[in-house]
Amino acid sequence: MSKSPFNKQTVLQGAITLTIAWLFIRILGAVYRIPLGRMLGDEGLGIYAVPNQFYLLFFTLTSAGIPVAVASIISEKMAVGHYRDALRTFRVARGVMFLVGLAFSILLFAGAGWLIESGLVPSPDAYLGMRAIAPVIFFAAVTAAYRGLFQGMQNMRVVAYSQVADQVMLVTATLLFSYLLLPHGPAIAAAGANLGAVPGAVGATLMLVYLYRRQRRDIVAMAREDTSGIREGTFSLLKRIFSTALPVSFAGVAMSITGIIDHKLIVDRLQLVGYSHQQAIAQFGQFNQMAMSFINISTALAVSLGASLVPAVAESFALKNLDRIRYQLLQALRLVIIFSLPAAAGLYILAPQLTLLLFAEESAGVPLAALSAVAVFWSVHLVTSGALQGMGRAVVPVRNLVIGILVKLLITYYLTPTPLGIRAAAMGTVIIFALSSSLNLVSIARLVDFKFNIQEMFWRPGLATLVMSAGVLLVYRAAAGQIGGNNWPTLIAVVSGALVYPLVLVVLGGLKAEDMRRLPGIGARLAALLDKIGSR
Repeated sequence: MSKSPFNKQTVLQGAITLTIAWLFIRILGAVYRIPLGRMLGDEGLGIYAVPNQFYLLFFTLTSAGIPVAVASIISEKMAVGHYRDALRTFRVARGVMFLVGLAFSILLFAGAGWLIESGLVPSPDAYLGMRAIAPVIFFAAVTAAYRGLFQGMQNMRVVAYSQVADQVMLVTATLLFSYLLLPHGPAIAAAGANLGAVPGAVGATLMLVYLYRRQRRDIVAMAREDTSGIREGTFSLLKRIFSTALPVSFAGVAMSITGIIDHKLIVDRLQLVGYSHQQAIAQFGQFNQMAMSFINISTALAVSLGASLVPAVAESFALKNLDRIRYQLLQALRLVIIFSLPAAAGLYILAPQLTLLLFAEESAGVPLAALSAVAVFWSVHLVTSGALQGMGRAVVPVRNLVIGILVKLLITYYLTPTPLGIRAAAMGTVIIFALSSSLNLVSIARLVDFKFNIQEMFWRPGLATLVMSAGVLLVYRAAAGQIGGNNWPTLIAVVSGALVYPLVLVVLGGLKAEDMRRLPGIGARLAALLDKIGSR
């Protein structure tokens, strides 16, 4: 159709919209852990992390794959003009998610005591937190159906708005509840922090319902213009939704279970070499809550590109346009490598300084340095997984991810009680995504004859990263010598790296005017600037 109420965006436009939102969310998510970490301490953060792991497990089991599945099917149906079925896909998914989300919310709330008694949760203090966070599963499930609709129509703005609203309310409520409950001890304060996720989930759901209702008349009118006569049955739609959603959800479940097993393995294995239970919990908190916060920020663009690729690739695949798929994937991989390489290098070089700056915990730099390389591999994994999901091969990235997880668990089990300590768990996480991203690329090459040229992809960003790294080290040492302390030298070094890297990359030809022209808004101006630099 020439006219759509969804304001369809290109892959890059959608990715940039989501990236801005994700960067805001990730930065806010990392920054709010500064006061939260200082209020709760390492032990409190470790308690706070456990209910989050179980929430993630239940959420991914019920809802994580729904936006991908719904978006893929809706985009495919829109591409061939089956607008009525596109709307029916959303309505079927919404009804099922209401029931499934409600059931699993009740299950976590009622089963929290059993999880403690059975020993599956080694921290009894996490009981209240698990019950507090249980309602979020219901609202997240309903929200997943709405996000799948808007993502399928390639309107990423609505998705971004709901995510930002969710995070802002979550952060506000988390800090408020934990502060008010702090006098009652770290366990109660941690449960208050878990309860803080509820207002954000409710707010995001209400926002999406409101935005949908505002456009419902136009959406229904669009569906009525469908004269194809094609009507897919409800059972068939459900089968298609869950045949895509379940593998994606299983990947999320596998990661959540890995986090739960990690918690138990790390705590138990560290105690074998002399750590107390509280010290082991603190080490896990540094790894899972502090170090991983930086990694989550560095993969924001990859998360957005992966989400944007699903409907775009599904549309191209439905039209059998393999050239377009190869082009979309090539551009996405170029972008994530350009952004993730310097991020990984910066996290490695300034790991203790960054954790001291944000969390007042220099020792958290140990797992962060060991984790830093995962920024690149995880980014490639996210983009290639989005492409495979768009091609209807959602099982493939899950299989590849599970292979990496199995290797990671072996590394954590055998190497944590060695001098590596918590670094073993971090290195295992790097292995997960190094293996899965490599296997994803092999699978894509077989499906669409995609050629991943490592030298072409990496040499310019790699050289620019080396120059940036040297500059960051020099600037930090000079600033530390002149100013002293940690905070200002670290901030100055980070800013210097952010300025040096793109300049070197432009000089090397790693960023071109044609790349900038595809950016919405300021793209034309940036392209003109690069043209001037190139002519000189």
